[in-house]
Amino acid sequence: MNRIFLVLAVVLSMMVSDAAYAGPKKVYLVNGLLSKLLGYGLTNLSKKMPYARHFKFAGGVTQGAINGIIADAERAYKKDPTVRISLVGISQGANAITKIAAELHKRGVQVHYLGVIEGGSLSPINSNVRKVDNFICTNANCSRTPLKIASGNNVTQTRVFNLDTGHVDSGNHPTMHNRVMQQVN
Repeated sequence: MNRIFLVLAVVLSMMVSDAAYAGPKKVYLVNGLLSKLLGYGLTNLSKKMPYARHFKFAGGVTQGAINGIIADAERAYKKDPTVRISLVGISQGANAITKIAAELHKRGVQVHYLGVIEGGSLSPINSNVRKVDNFICTNANCSRTPLKIASGNNVTQTRVFNLDTGHVDSGNHPTMHNRVMQQVN
């Protein structure tokens, strides 16, 4: 009888969903243009995710920040390939995280989740990205740029969310906050 329970326990542990996985994670929140001056972007989301690294900029997204995220994520992945790397970006930050994910693909680093919010110049999503959400706002000042999946990528799970708000306010939308926290955790 004990042997049956042991076998059942092993089978059940292998069937546990990804949502229940509580392994190590690295989360990067990347704001867009002038986010230090505007004081907005993903600031409120970062307060809900104290374990995330939040990048804000006085001007545009810097190459130094992009290189730093790539190096940090690669280091974490090489140290522990079970680490769940998540990248969330708004506006120029959304453009940056798709470029970061593309570079991590070249380096053989897996990305657990991308939260792409109102980007404009997005890199195609490669097969190293497990799942991606594309948040698009609906007001007149929105970019409404859809994600593109890289040729041959048939593994990435994608979902589009329309946010009834403007470009800047997309970073503070409750639907986006809830979805990102659910996917990262």
